[in-house]
Amino acid sequence: MSLDIPAYMAATRLFLANRAAVAVEELAKYAGQWVAWSPDGTHVAASASGPELLDALLVANGYDPAECVVEGLPGDGEPTLGGLDGSAA
Repeated sequence: MSLDIPAYMAATRLFLANRAAVAVEELAKYAGQWVAWSPDGTHVAASASGPELLDALLVANGYDPAECVVEGLPGDGEPTLGGLDGSAA
């Protein structure tokens, strides 16, 4: 099976745009947890304390785990990507 690159890129652009539009207040509910995003990036499809727990939750929620992006969200006081926390030094 060959990959349809244009369709893949379009789906990726849609996912990233939708993921970026999710409110920070919504993400704050999942601080310190691992989340699996819906395939279109509009919402968190499942969350758990560890990424290994997400597959079963996704299946139970009607999602194919292979179609969901998994991301760890830092908790309060935890460093973010690259150790930057968004505060001015």
